[in-house]
Amino acid sequence: MDSDSLTQILSGHHFNMAERVSRGIWPHPPLRFDEVASHLATLIADRDWFPRPFVPAQVGGPVADSTAIERKADGMFVVYVQRSGASPHILAGRASREFSRSFDAASFFLQAEFRLPGDLDGWEVV
Repeated sequence: MDSDSLTQILSGHHFNMAERVSRGIWPHPPLRFDEVASHLATLIADRDWFPRPFVPAQVGGPVADSTAIERKADGMFVVYVQRSGASPHILAGRASREFSRSFDAASFFLQAEFRLPGDLDGWEVV
């Protein structure tokens, strides 16, 4: 899979089947988890946030299921995870975890957001 397509998928974009075929990314052999994590680690080393800034839910407001990575000025990375409960207005949980290596932050993000290894929008990640 090409770098741009993988970046878009990791950012939450969904390619329909016609787009997948026209981009030459379908069918595709399984992706290796360490290669996906390395790709994401490279991305987050140059960005303040991935895929977008984390916005914590406000009391009484809607709760977005989200996972985001922040690159701190000191070279640290923080992964934020927030999940809704039975109702989209109930916060089931929110946590953050700090990492000193981009690869470790990327691996944690992939597991928290996509439950990888496993299925990534139709692509097998092993």
